[in-house]
Amino acid sequence: MEPDGSAREFDVAVIGGGPGGSSAATALARRGRRVLLLERDRFPRFHIGESQLPWINGVLEALGVHEAVAKAGFVEKWGASFWEIDGTPAAYVDFSAAVETPVPRTYQVERAAFDEMLLGHAERSGVSVRQGHRAVDAAFDADGVNLRFAGPDGAEHRARVGVVVDASGRAGFLARRIGGYETDPMLRHVAVHAQYEGIPRPSGRPAGDIRVLTRPDVGWIWLIPLSDTVTSVGAVVPQALHRRQSKPTAEESLEHYLCETPAAPALLRTARRVSPARFDADYSYIARTMAGDRWVAVGDSAAFLDPIFSTGVLLAMQGGLEAAEAIDAGFRAGDLSAGRFALYERRVRRRYRFFRRFVVGFYDPYFRRLLFRRSRWFGIYEAVLSALAGNWRPTLGTRLRIQLFFTVIAVKRLFRIAPAGDAAWRRTE
Repeated sequence: MEPDGSAREFDVAVIGGGPGGSSAATALARRGRRVLLLERDRFPRFHIGESQLPWINGVLEALGVHEAVAKAGFVEKWGASFWEIDGTPAAYVDFSAAVETPVPRTYQVERAAFDEMLLGHAERSGVSVRQGHRAVDAAFDADGVNLRFAGPDGAEHRARVGVVVDASGRAGFLARRIGGYETDPMLRHVAVHAQYEGIPRPSGRPAGDIRVLTRPDVGWIWLIPLSDTVTSVGAVVPQALHRRQSKPTAEESLEHYLCETPAAPALLRTARRVSPARFDADYSYIARTMAGDRWVAVGDSAAFLDPIFSTGVLLAMQGGLEAAEAIDAGFRAGDLSAGRFALYERRVRRRYRFFRRFVVGFYDPYFRRLLFRRSRWFGIYEAVLSALAGNWRPTLGTRLRIQLFFTVIAVKRLFRIAPAGDAAWRRTE
């Protein structure tokens, strides 16, 4: 029953079955809520965003799916390597050195398998999952929400629910309609990506780590191992450059960007592309409104941040957990108003800003220089690694060390201090 006693079929409808939506749905079902999840596609389906961060382990534990993920055979990831503009190795980020990181190991996941696993877990947790069903409209009133959705055959259905979770990704079923999005003027990039075989890897534990190759135009290349043989390869370049240099097809554009990245040709000499190339644009944005009376936005519907530090799935799933907590508390309090969800929205925005500072920093040569030099003074390096491992709630001591890191960058920028003889650094000035 609604807080006022009126009937409904479901407590919550979740629009979208990606990591954010399945996390919110699972967490609500495990709290005893009746949940309807509508997913317009049929899983498994392709999605980008394979590289994860160690702090996702806690989210998987909270959902009760960590053991299944650990046994799924995904490639283990313990860190990341960064390469200089001139094609030489620059730094290795080892998550085992990150403070406040309980488990430094994470995974490189094939999203088709990973997302299907999460959605299946949601269904086993009691969520009514309907794949191939597309949300059409949501009409809000004081007592609930009348939801219309279409099935695979186009036939329309209706459901009465108490709350709607918009986890529809960039489509923004509610978030786009109600407030729209603000794109980040400092992170206007385009990505083009595909999967390859035949790319050599390091031996031992680093074999599963992501490799990031820096480009002269402040763009970058990712190489993410997805299996023993397959590697995800993507190029992220400024939109302005892409408008000038893009080729007729995604495959040709990717090949062009790889060829003009100094470190890439040697690494891809024996590579063979085994999937179509795809484009992604508008890599960084945030919703003007993430919550209102009887609705919240989760995951990419709320915000998405440039993937240089692989924060996407963690942000989506953590947001899903927090949205579920806020909704469940709202039901118990008999209050499902926008005010009840204000704390949730503040947390999402605060976490976005926290990681955005590092993402924007990567495109600043002063940031990269300090990160690549691995200064051990005052534990700064270990504190920064903690954030790069996904620690969005550092202790006071770690926050102070991170602030010192950015203060040093500001001083170096003010006085234009660069390491002597650093030609690669000077080309990014």
